[in-house]
Amino acid sequence: MLSVLQRISNRLRVGNSLANRIQFSFIVIMILMLIPAISSIIMMNNYANSYHQAIMQMDRVASVKPVVNTEIPDEMFRIVAGMTKFEEGQQYELLDEVNQTLESLTKTATGGGSVELNVARRTMDTLKTYIDRMGGQIAGGSLVSENEALLEEVRSVASLVGDMLEKYITVEISAATHTSQLLQQRLSLVMWLLAVLLLSTIVFAVLAQRSLSRAVSRPITKLESMAASIAEGDLQARVEKPSVTELQGLTDSLNIMAVKLQQLIDENRREQENLKRSELRTLQAQITPHFLYNTLDAIVWLAEAGRTEEVIHVTEAMSDFFRISISQGRDWIPLSDEVKHLQGYLTIQKIRYRDILDYQIDIPKELYDKEILKLLLQPLVENAIYHGVKHRRGKGWVRIAAREKDGRMELSVADNGAGMTPERLRQVRESLASDASDPIEHPFFGLINVNKRIQLYYNQQKGLQIDSDENGTTVRLSVPFGRGGNVQGVSG
Repeated sequence: MLSVLQRISNRLRVGNSLANRIQFSFIVIMILMLIPAISSIIMMNNYANSYHQAIMQMDRVASVKPVVNTEIPDEMFRIVAGMTKFEEGQQYELLDEVNQTLESLTKTATGGGSVELNVARRTMDTLKTYIDRMGGQIAGGSLVSENEALLEEVRSVASLVGDMLEKYITVEISAATHTSQLLQQRLSLVMWLLAVLLLSTIVFAVLAQRSLSRAVSRPITKLESMAASIAEGDLQARVEKPSVTELQGLTDSLNIMAVKLQQLIDENRREQENLKRSELRTLQAQITPHFLYNTLDAIVWLAEAGRTEEVIHVTEAMSDFFRISISQGRDWIPLSDEVKHLQGYLTIQKIRYRDILDYQIDIPKELYDKEILKLLLQPLVENAIYHGVKHRRGKGWVRIAAREKDGRMELSVADNGAGMTPERLRQVRESLASDASDPIEHPFFGLINVNKRIQLYYNQQKGLQIDSDENGTTVRLSVPFGRGGNVQGVSG
């Protein structure tokens, strides 16, 4: 047996697929386990059917025995005693019930018990003959003593049928006992067979485990060593392709992962540098000499006109504007600070453009304490003024709105400026969809910068949505409340 199992185990070394080896081992183990299981089920089912048949036969015999021994004689006694008329008695119904049961039992009987059933069936015919004679005597006006004598004959024949049925039950009990003895012998044999097959299964499982372990442990160890090298920073580590089919793909993936990881690290480093450079240039763009000169010039003009309160108001607005722009180096600020930053910027711009600019900020107070990425809205408002309202004849307006929807914050900046032509709008959308490495050099750098910062800081693909026609332009964005999936090294 051990030599056979050893030869079967050697089959595990054929081929390089772990799946085939495991499948072969599984099939062998299943065969070793199913043979005794199926044999036991078949044997137990056969013996169970035999037991069930014997018990059902005895139960049916036991059910008709009281009818023969008691009910039929009692019914005939009531007829002889005059308590029941012969025509109204149930003697024939009882006879039919017993005969039908005996006929059914005879068809399904096995072994020596069928003889007793046949004798009982013929004796029931004799019993019917006596009952018929009694019916004739009663109809002929016979004496009670004559009927009583015939009643004794009926009782004797009924007792004889009962004895036959009792003997049949004895024969069935003997057959069931013999079946039980055979079952015990078979169970003992099956137990020994199960023990041998269980031992064989354990031996085969051990041999299969050793074979599979040897096939997997060495390449896994090499892969583990490579992973450790990568974890320590050695992205040049590589491993040779193993002979095991399933591990070849994993090995290729690890080697490719090391290459991709190095590329991603380099790309992330460039991305961080571009992002920081973009943010710095955005701040620099806000503090251009032209913007500062115009703001200071407006303050001087207001002071010379004696409009002291407006001088103070503009000066405070400019102070808030630059203070919030810097925000002590923080990237995330409350929405209330972003609104204050916008108000400072728009106050200055309204002084510059006087009657041609109006604005409206529609942001619910309950959103003011929510955190938002700094400098998201101001570049959009600046874009709306310089590229929209400024080129419109007549009074222009800018509207900034925010609302909560589906657990996110939706913001929009709309103007009634000159708008964009379909071709210009297509160029803007294509610029936002492309990944410009240096947006400050792009004609739409303000929009691209905000779009890119949304994608990076909130870790989402969707940034700005722009719609424009001759009636104006609307820029929308949707971000989660609080900080999104911050990129490493840029969280405030």
